[in-house]
Amino acid sequence: MGVKKVSGKTHSKEQLDNWANQNNPNNKAYKANLDNHANQMNPKKKTHGQIHNSQRRYKDQMMPDWAPDYIEYDD
Repeated sequence: MGVKKVSGKTHSKEQLDNWANQNNPNNKAYKANLDNHANQMNPKKKTHGQIHNSQRRYKDQMMPDWAPDYIEYDD
């Protein structure tokens, strides 16, 4: 894999610094990116949404155990 280049002519100093941080193996942003990528590629790792939905997906529909009696009207 080749190293990509970022030009100082087309990017601000802040953009250059951000790119350098994200591509430096000793930087925490670089390590965090690797961890996030590894977690996304792990089929056993569930996202927050998957965990949340698994807790409610197979529950019975919310039906009350009782219902009020309604008056029957005769015509």
